[in-house]
Amino acid sequence: MAQKESEYEFEETMVTLSDENGKEKDFYIDEIYDVDGKTYAAAIPADVEEITEYFVFRLKPLGNDDFEMEDITEEEEYDAAADAYEELLDTRAWNRIFENDKDES
Repeated sequence: MAQKESEYEFEETMVTLSDENGKEKDFYIDEIYDVDGKTYAAAIPADVEEITEYFVFRLKPLGNDDFEMEDITEEEEYDAAADAYEELLDTRAWNRIFENDKDES
């Protein structure tokens, strides 16, 4: 996993994943979070100008702070993990609005 300094002055984590056909694609890890005792990562394709989609993966710990990203095959688990990510996005948006309002006062 590579660390990249972004234009937003924080580190972004990029991973390269392979699809079922072996084609590799780069993703930024936007958020790592827990739901019901499991850890998930929301990944955004690195090759897009505007974010229109994201993917959620379960993280499987391998030790020494390493992990493996696993596909989520159960629809209920995926929906719960995606819903939690959407809530994090909403909170992030509200925090930005609140900070902008505070700065303008």
